[in-house]
Amino acid sequence: MKKTVLFLLIFLLAPLARAQQISVVEARAAESVPFAQPFALQFVLSHTPGYQVTVQEESLSPQFEITQVSSADNSPGTVTYDFTALPFALGKTTFTVTFELSQDGKPLAQAQKEVFIDVPRAQTFDDPNLREIRPPHIPSGWLTWLVALLLLGALVYVWRYWYKKLHARPHAVLQAQDNRPGNVIALSKIDALLDSGLWENQQYKLFYITLSDILREYLWRQFHIDASADTTAELLRRVKNMPQMAPLMHQLRDFLTSGDLVKFAKAVPSLQLRDKDIRLLREIIVETAPKELAPGAPKEGA
Repeated sequence: MKKTVLFLLIFLLAPLARAQQISVVEARAAESVPFAQPFALQFVLSHTPGYQVTVQEESLSPQFEITQVSSADNSPGTVTYDFTALPFALGKTTFTVTFELSQDGKPLAQAQKEVFIDVPRAQTFDDPNLREIRPPHIPSGWLTWLVALLLLGALVYVWRYWYKKLHARPHAVLQAQDNRPGNVIALSKIDALLDSGLWENQQYKLFYITLSDILREYLWRQFHIDASADTTAELLRRVKNMPQMAPLMHQLRDFLTSGDLVKFAKAVPSLQLRDKDIRLLREIIVETAPKELAPGAPKEGA
């Protein structure tokens, strides 16, 4: 009785055992391949029909980089897998891969295959007579741009240095020629500008350029501040912490802004605006001059 039951079990389970078979029947690959150069491998597998064959990626050899994998069913019971790989290990190397037979995501059987591949070293030459045949080459990447920027920065520095130096000379010459106090010279130049006829000839831009130069020359004579090349913003930053100028920053900003509109924005100033700017400049000069050297009342009509 027991033998009969055992025979029946074997008879019933035999188809199931046969349904879970997989094997590699053929492997094709070159015996020797260059280092880091792509080459092809092909595996032909036989398995029981009705199941899926997949590659276990974690089983692939780490000495190879797989760039492409494809499969093709040859018949219900055979499948061909093609690999493209790059070898990154020298000498005798083993390419290992494991195929898995599964159904509905459940693994049933496996087949592993190893292929031996030789990766030779690159050929080198020890000939001392070898020489470079290419001409000298200057890199055109970030290094060239860095050198160009450094040269440009050096040129800007030299230009600014000489510009300020050249503009400092007129101040020294003026100071040597006229020994009067700076505030006296500035106020007399305002009077001379009003009598110059520039305003009557509608040369407003030149009028305000001269008016601005009077202020800058005064700062040089009175405080040794060279503002000849400063913009309005630079001049305001330079004098904002001076005790003499701090109470007059509003008037100074108003005067400089008015002049910039005429000099750079080509605004046409009115007579009232001109008189206001003259009054602001006189106030700045009088209030910042030494009290014992303060001149008398300003000129009538200005």
